[in-house]
Amino acid sequence: MGNKQEVIVVVIPIAEVKKFILIDVVISTAVYYALVIPFHSFLAATAGSMALPMVIRRTLKHRNRR
Repeated sequence: MGNKQEVIVVVIPIAEVKKFILIDVVISTAVYYALVIPFHSFLAATAGSMALPMVIRRTLKHRNRR
């Protein structure tokens, strides 16, 4: 009996990787520091740095549907 193993290959386009790094790393970090400095609130800065990337992704999805 032959032992057949399946191999799954996942290809991620480089454009998606760049978009992830830009939105989730760069923009989230910038928003965090932009909110923590004036408000001196860790919670507000964390919430803002989590919410804005979600809004950006939804906006991009909505724009691409048109």
